[in-house]
Amino acid sequence: MSKRGFIIIGINTDVDRMQYAEACALSIKKCDPEASICLLYDDKNSETENNLSKYTGSFDLAVSLPFGNTGHNDGFHGSNLWQVYESSPYDETIYVDYDTLFINVDIRQLWDTFSPYELAIPSKAMTYRNSQCNVKTQFEYELAVDLPKLYNSMIYFKNESATAIEWFKMADPVFQNWRETYNRIFKDKKPETFNKNILCNIVTSLLDIEKQIAVPSINNFYDLEAKSQYLWNNNVSSEWSNNLNYWFPDNNQLMIENSIIPSGIVHYRDENFLTNEILNEYRTQIDISSRRKASS
Repeated sequence: MSKRGFIIIGINTDVDRMQYAEACALSIKKCDPEASICLLYDDKNSETENNLSKYTGSFDLAVSLPFGNTGHNDGFHGSNLWQVYESSPYDETIYVDYDTLFINVDIRQLWDTFSPYELAIPSKAMTYRNSQCNVKTQFEYELAVDLPKLYNSMIYFKNESATAIEWFKMADPVFQNWRETYNRIFKDKKPETFNKNILCNIVTSLLDIEKQIAVPSINNFYDLEAKSQYLWNNNVSSEWSNNLNYWFPDNNQLMIENSIIPSGIVHYRDENFLTNEILNEYRTQIDISSRRKASS
């Protein structure tokens, strides 16, 4: 088993959301064909089980959630993040949100950036215009109560790390009781619904380890949260692909309006962005058909 690897949560609901996890995995494979990638899924979900065979070949491993889908009742499947530590088969793990693509990323350099840490989370991100994200809009609730302002769509941890064990152990009650957590942390204005990033920043705050785990030096890490992009209109939908023109020729360089992302880790957030054309292009480039035959 590889000592290093990526883990992605893919849980189907009324629609096939595992396709986003597959696209993320294939984008990593395009950058590093030798990268090991694990799919974390809900084996109690019949739709997931029925679709799982379609993705054989896109992942090196598939592991079921050890404690089941704890987000099943309210539909917020990101609340399963606390189970990632128990699920990882690797000595060193990079967890990545499923709505993320790796574009011409030097994977070895990424590991080199993370490896000095026991637990690491990016503290800076870029807009599609290649400027720093607007912190005031991105972290509105964190700023109100002085929480850490980290981008938790990517989390690195070492398997034997006491810090990582402590963080994920704390994440368990915080995520499973997120409404009560909000009531304790926010006295005035509070988030209207489940927000994984806010809850992760609450976990980091409760442990008082922000300075220990924040990583400011990840090259070309992008977060396309609409309100943080310094757009002309604050009312632009979170589904930014409906408002902005974009092109992704051969899945090599992402062009949004008149800006280019030649390389980077892109947390795109908008599920409408990932078209069948983009996904099929990845499948062709990685030659999924031959990988499926080899794994069958």
